Amino acid sequence: MKAAGSVDYNCFTLRCKSYEDRGERHSSGYDDVRYLIEGILRLKPEQFEPMENGGRYGYRKGVSFNGIEIYYDGNSLDMGANVSMSGTGCRTYAQFHPMEDLLGRIYDGVKDGEINPTRVDLAYDDFEGCLAPKRIIDIIREGQMRTRVKRRCRAIISIDGTDKDEGDTVYIGSEKSDKRTRIYDKAKEQGDYEGVWNRLEMVFRHDHARAVLEALVAGELPLGETMAGILSDQIAFIERDDVNISRCSLAAWWVEFLENVKRIRLMLKEKPVQTVERLAEYVDRTLSACVYVLSETFGDSFWQRIKERGKQKIRRRHLSMLNNHTLLSV
Repeated sequence: MKAAGSVDYNCFTLRCKSYEDRGERHSSGYDDVRYLIEGILRLKPEQFEPMENGGRYGYRKGVSFNGIEIYYDGNSLDMGANVSMSGTGCRTYAQFHPMEDLLGRIYDGVKDGEINPTRVDLAYDDFEGCLAPKRIIDIIREGQMRTRVKRRCRAIISIDGTDKDEGDTVYIGSEKSDKRTRIYDKAKEQGDYEGVWNRLEMVFRHDHARAVLEALVAGELPLGETMAGILSDQIAFIERDDVNISRCSLAAWWVEFLENVKRIRLMLKEKPVQTVERLAEYVDRTLSACVYVLSETFGDSFWQRIKERGKQKIRRRHLSMLNNHTLLSV
């Protein structure tokens, strides 16, 4: 299958609530690292070496093995331990175990509330030139593409982040979105200016990462076919043969690339209703130290100023929370 994909980035966090319950001054320790290495990754601790510069992303410490990085001992008690597998890390891992097995263990941890998936990237390679960035640019300009990204998002013709016609990368979707697609000349990136190797990468974060993980693990199709099905649902290159873009037929070259794979729609969790109680929990969990410092420094007059300023900025969702809380309190 031409559109058979591969996992090109995999990032997840191990929840470590036991440390918070014991009141220790770190979010995770090496016992958690060992559990991640032996229990989840099924690798050996001696394969990993301490990172020279310690951790990152708010973690103080880290260990790594050829693109597989594990960060622990976070600045906050609820940070847990984080695993980050780059494209190199995913290829390294595949030398030891099938990626399908790891995804299954991660998903088991998600269902148990032990693991939080934060990012999954799927990559699809084209060696025939149908996904050449400049070709895709022209197709998009002709309006021959439909996607599941929000309307306000657009395709960006970019090289090093600048909007230029001669760019070698096409971005579809917002940089801040939980899902984004990029199409670029992989051969040129590797220093090969004669070969044909284009890559389409889909980046999924947070709830979308969880939905992708569920689709990859819970489905009955082979992993590569499932990835192709996800791509088929997220993006379609079309012929403008109908005034309604949703009824336009697929472009013949795109059908050939996908090989008529069955579309697989991601199943996202419904977002919880925002309530005053949830807002209070968020402030208590993430801002309590800031509140203490400001209270000790400026006293009650500062909070009165904040309250008045907040009243000027209040929005419909805030009024809805207030109204619902009032009705439920009667």
